Amino acid sequence: MESFELILILLACVIIASVLEQVIRRVSLPLVQIAIGLVAALLVPHVAEVHIKSELFLVLFIAPLLFNEARESSKRELWDNLPSILSLAIGLVVITVLVVGFALHWMAPSIPLAAAFACAAALGPTDAAAVGALGSTVSLSKRQKVLLSGESLINDASGVVCFQFAIAAAVTGAFSLVDASVTFAILFFGGIAFGIAAGFAAFFSMAFLRMRGFENNVVHVLYEVFTPFLVFLLAEAIGVSGILAVVAAGLVMARHTSRLTTTSQARLNLVSNGFWEIIVYLINGVIFVLLGMQLPQAMSPAITEGYGPGLLIGVILVVTLLVMLVRFVWVSATELAHRDKQTGARGSAHVHKTLKDALVTTIAGPKGAVTLSIILTIPLTVEGGAAFPERSFIILVTAGVILCTLVIADLTLARLSPSKHVGATEEEIGRAEVTVLQNTIAELESKIAQGTHPEFEPATRAVWAGYRVRLFRAQLDLSGCGDIKARLIQETYKVQQKRAEELEAQIVAHVSPKEAAPYYDLLRRVRGSVGYYDQGVRIGPRGSGLRSRFHIWRQRIEPQKVTSEKAELMYYQTCLFAIELERVAIEYLEGVEAASDEETARVARVCIEEHQGTMQALEERVGYTGEQPGVDAGRLFDSSSVMLSEKFKLMSEYMDMVAAGAFAVELDKISELQTQGVIGDDIAQQLRQNVYVLQMNAESA
Repeated sequence: MESFELILILLACVIIASVLEQVIRRVSLPLVQIAIGLVAALLVPHVAEVHIKSELFLVLFIAPLLFNEARESSKRELWDNLPSILSLAIGLVVITVLVVGFALHWMAPSIPLAAAFACAAALGPTDAAAVGALGSTVSLSKRQKVLLSGESLINDASGVVCFQFAIAAAVTGAFSLVDASVTFAILFFGGIAFGIAAGFAAFFSMAFLRMRGFENNVVHVLYEVFTPFLVFLLAEAIGVSGILAVVAAGLVMARHTSRLTTTSQARLNLVSNGFWEIIVYLINGVIFVLLGMQLPQAMSPAITEGYGPGLLIGVILVVTLLVMLVRFVWVSATELAHRDKQTGARGSAHVHKTLKDALVTTIAGPKGAVTLSIILTIPLTVEGGAAFPERSFIILVTAGVILCTLVIADLTLARLSPSKHVGATEEEIGRAEVTVLQNTIAELESKIAQGTHPEFEPATRAVWAGYRVRLFRAQLDLSGCGDIKARLIQETYKVQQKRAEELEAQIVAHVSPKEAAPYYDLLRRVRGSVGYYDQGVRIGPRGSGLRSRFHIWRQRIEPQKVTSEKAELMYYQTCLFAIELERVAIEYLEGVEAASDEETARVARVCIEEHQGTMQALEERVGYTGEQPGVDAGRLFDSSSVMLSEKFKLMSEYMDMVAAGAFAVELDKISELQTQGVIGDDIAQQLRQNVYVLQMNAESA
């Protein structure tokens, strides 16, 4: 039960941090997550006492993170920059282990040299993804991005291998260079070989299933997510590096499709990328929250005894300085010696620019989730059962260095390398979307007016109503009057609900609750069909008593069967009910518009236009002639049959076809605006992506 509570607390912290990050936009997400973890540890102290077995931590957190990094990497770009990447990912890690390890042992002699090397090895991996949380405020060159992504992919593995060797020496107290070299070769090359074989086996097995017609995308993605755990465990079982095996398998399974691809492959990519995005976000969030939970222990007498908080902070600052200094010197040497393939000039030809780029690359490689997940795998005891020396102190030093590098990146990177191109703002995208929707609606209205294909008209009107709803929401979002919008919508719902209850009082005087229940349920569906959702759908009769509520509930669970003619009449009457609710909403909002300030009146006018469009759609749907519910409820429920079955049939038959055509029209309107220069390429791309998502949703509905 305690483990389950811890999981819930961690998930809650990740969710809270994601919400706060939208409010505190100038602070990167990892820092927000760390702060939330710190607060959680202060409020619930026992959550900081988390001990996860090292094997479980590696397979649960590191394996999927590295596998995803590998599958998203470009093998061609990695190959073109392989010498520089290997220099950073292996050479720099080894130098960092030696320099930082000896320095940490010198500053804190109670930490064995092997344990100090383990701490330094954990500080080898970088977390370039953390810089991505800074958003569009940072500008990195293509080479910098390739180096950072390639380095973070490979140095994770090299850091883990070095860490495991150092921990083995610290636990056993013995170290042989010859034995270590042989073991390293087996672990390193064996892990890569096994990972390549496993990656190909997984890739071809899935390809074989697809060739046999097995096209279930959900199962394929689950298989893909399952792969890193299986590869890691199998590699460790045969005595090779599970981390390197996972990286190699991920590179083999990296999916980079051409521009012209199959729809099934595109769907698989969409589902897979979305699933992995959630997994990686959750893992990174949990790890940074755990980092925040470790911070309160920094002042614990049991940990700082013999050192004091001052020395602990001093050690953290010195180690941070050493890590960044070693990295800067190494990156500078690498970039000064690098020859540009296009110009043929070495970096030494432009020393000032090269050193500045090296500084940016240095800061853009902070320590992060992988480093923390590695250091938390330090065993609790050494061989013989004694406690691992200074385990908590080492973890706190590592956590402090992670925090320092993240803060430095957050504060300085945007100033050293500000973004030269600020992408389209939300307002620009919103204005473009409104224009596209208005043009699309005009095109649909033109098709309705032409009347050349009357069989498509019912479905076209339904799709037109849906676009009116989208336009309404886009206009309100663009207005920037969120509070006013929310208030007016809630007040309009209250007005509609009051009118619905008045009509209900007249209805129950003429029909029994059992007879009225189908109308109540149908009203929800009618309002939903014209764009209402959540609370808006629920507006309507609620039942005047227990008996009435019982019949409404029963109707939703087990709908009553009615004749075709009765169903037509019910639909007509229900649409009259819905039209009346739109009428009172318009009357109320017109009053608000006339009596309010300019900003509120502007939002009210947008709302009025939307309700007018909704009412028009309902009127045209049933051939409305001015009849109103509530004026004569008895006559309404006994009115002559309105034959609408043919319209219903045509609407259902052609709805998917007309919706697909409307999406095509919308894409054409986007292209027209782009060709005319009204919108830029980045805005057009974003709008197209929105349409593609809507298409996918419509097809799966």
